[in-house]
Order: sequence, then structure tokens, then C-alpha cells
Amino acid sequence: MKKLATLLLAAGMVVAASAPANAVDVKVDARYRTTFSTYQGFDGANSENNLHRMRLGLTMAASENLSAYVQFQINQGNQWGSVDKHGRWQENDITARMLYLDWKIPGTPVKVRMGRHDLGLPADAFGNNSVLGAGYGNREGIVLTAPVTDWLGLTAIWTRLGVDVNYSDATHTYKLGNDLDLNNSDDMYAVAANLKFDGISGAVYAAYATLDDNTHYKSYNTFGQNQGTAGNLNGWNGGRPAGAGDAYWLGFTSTISFFDPFVLKLSAAYGEFEGENGAKNANGFNVQAKASYKTAFGTPVLGGWYFSGNDENGKGYMPNAGYFNGTNHVYDGFAALTNPSKTNNDGNWAVQIGIEKVSFVAGLTHDLHVTYMQGTHDNVDANKTVFLTEDDSIVEISLNNVYQIYKNLAARLELAYVINDLDDTGKDERNKGMTEDDWYAGLTFDFRF
Repeated sequence: MKKLATLLLAAGMVVAASAPANAVDVKVDARYRTTFSTYQGFDGANSENNLHRMRLGLTMAASENLSAYVQFQINQGNQWGSVDKHGRWQENDITARMLYLDWKIPGTPVKVRMGRHDLGLPADAFGNNSVLGAGYGNREGIVLTAPVTDWLGLTAIWTRLGVDVNYSDATHTYKLGNDLDLNNSDDMYAVAANLKFDGISGAVYAAYATLDDNTHYKSYNTFGQNQGTAGNLNGWNGGRPAGAGDAYWLGFTSTISFFDPFVLKLSAAYGEFEGENGAKNANGFNVQAKASYKTAFGTPVLGGWYFSGNDENGKGYMPNAGYFNGTNHVYDGFAALTNPSKTNNDGNWAVQIGIEKVSFVAGLTHDLHVTYMQGTHDNVDANKTVFLTEDDSIVEISLNNVYQIYKNLAARLELAYVINDLDDTGKDERNKGMTEDDWYAGLTFDFRF
């Protein structure tokens, strides 16, 4: 038996040695962040977060036409010192955050990306997409990109947003074995035309999603989630509507640089959800604009947006699964690993003024923004879940400082103060007890290569 095993092993080595050698270039990228933060919510409660996370990526390129990529994430962002219910250290979890294949269809310029990756629609005026944004909550799907002319490129997307494999109901209990129904899924299909001319560039896109009734909690990370805790800026009315149905979106984004260094960015989107079996319909829109003028001492900016909110029938918001980088505290513009005051992408209009990339010391830059936000949600809200009704307003003042310690290491100090002008008269039960100003301070060390 031992002789037979030895012969089989030797034969395997001979076959392996005779196989043609295919050189594969391997490149490594990584990002490690650790954040120390403290904050107070509108309810006056204080808290702190200390956490870290590593992302390690490997690109394996067989040729310019074929490569694969995997990115491992070590630690999801648990608190330092935290343990699970069994007393085990929680910061040893390792997941494949991204896993995809890039290849070009032979004889054509069409590129294909398939797998789990940062999949999103074209970035809006503030840098991400409020319908389907790339970043947190990577998605499985297939993306095809094809250049048509020097000024036109086409993109087609299919992504599976959710399927009946994770949670069974609102209690987030797991399903096993034959309890799964893989026919229940949420799927989105989108096309985008990417345009580029002298002095102007942008994209127009259309998307359609078919949403099954039993995947509501499976897609909680993609079509709305309870973002934050009571006393801060959380909301559930936006995002994924409950129930089965179909959703549609139309949008565009543009960058106008005819008069560089003056640059104007404009974007807009409209979305509609048509529910089945009594599910509530919804439709809404947003428009965004941001102007900047680059100077030797910094870049002054002026911007604003309008996100429709609930009307008296609770139908005025746009279903969304994206991210909005309008501010660094209330919205997604922060670099820290955690920010407790993030809210949904709906229900307010705003005006913002600021100055970015100001530097008085080599390697140290500052961004200062002041943003006034007024609610667009109607006061009539049976579930008392909206944030910022028409009687509510807030002012966010944020100062973000970045010091480049080394070429691959930066320290980011993010400071924000939110002045509270929420209506606390009893019209909106959501705001009762939310009478304090909100503030945040976060220090993040960011290593990447």
C-alpha cells in the first residue's frame, strides 16, 4: 500500500512538473484603520468607540485581458475588548469582502467583472450615489463595460441584492436546510451611458428592481436599514419599502469644467416603488449641486440638495439603497470606522458653504463646512419614524483635518457639531426627548498601500 501511494505521488509530481508554466503577476494592496471617537446624541447620551479593521487585497493578473481579485476583511469593526456570548474575542473574524474576476470578451473591447465587488451607479454631485452606491455592503453581480466612441461608453449591471438565505423574519433568526427558498430574491438591472466631451462629462442611467416579499430582511443592508440608535439621527421610512413589488429609477450626473478652475457638479434622480399585495407605494426624487473654485489658499465650495419626503399619505420618499456624502456627520462623508448619527437619504433640503484643502503647514490640510438642513417630511406620520419634518431643522458645522505622517500613513481628526432645532411640541413623537445639540470627535489612523 505504501509503495502504491509512493508511485501515485511520484506520478503526480511528474504530471505537475510537465504542465506548462503560466506566469501570474500578484500585487498586494492593504488598508488598516483604527478609530478613537466620542460623541453625544440629541438625547444627551454620551458614548465612545474604539475599533480597528484591516482590508487586504490580492490582484492575480494572468494578462491584460484576465485577472482575479480577492479582498479579505479582518474584523468587522467590533469594539476593542468585546467578546461574544461564549466569551471569545470578537475581533478575529475574517471575511472575503470582495471576490471577483475581470476578463475581456475575446476579439472585443467589452470588459466583464463578475463576483462580489464595489458595485454602484454613477457618482452624484457629492461623490457617491443615493440610489445604489458603491462601498459598504458590497454586492454580487455582473458588470459589462464597453467603449462605443471617444465620447460614449456603455455600462450594463445585474446584481442580486438579496436572497432567502440569511434571516427568516424581523427577529433575525437563521434558516437552515429545507426552510430556504432560493426562488425568493431581490434583483436589480441597470444601464448607464457615460459621456465625455471637452469641458463636460457625466452619465445618464436607468435601473429596475424586482423585489420579493420574503427577502425584506435579507436585503436589509441594501435597501434601507435602521442606521443608528434612538437619540441620534436614525430613520427607517426611507430605503427598502416593505412587501413585494417593482422599483424604477432614472437619473443623471454631470461635471461642468468649461471655466476651470471653476467646476460645477449637478445630479438628479427619480425613483418609484409599486407594491404588490397591499404593500405601500412610494415615489420621490432628489436634486444635488456643488460648485467649487480652486485657489492657491484652498477651494471654496457652495452646494445644496433637495430630497423629497413623506407626504400626508406616507408616499413622498424615493426608495434607495445608496450613500450620500453631503456632510461628514449626518451623512456618509466621514472617514472614521463609525459614525452614530448617519441618517437615510431622504426628507430634507440643504444649503452648504465651505472651504476645502486649506493648508498652513506642509502635510496638514483642513476642510470646513457649514450646512443648514430643513425637513421635507410631512408632520402626519402614523409610525413616527421620520427624521426632519417640515418643522425641523439642524445646522451641521464640521472641521476635518488630515495630517500625512508618512507617505502611507495619515491621521484624520474629524470634528462636528450639530445645532438642534427639532420641533419638540408633541406634533412629532419621533423628536420627543431630543433636545440637546449633537457633537462628534473622531481620530482615525489610516495606513494604506
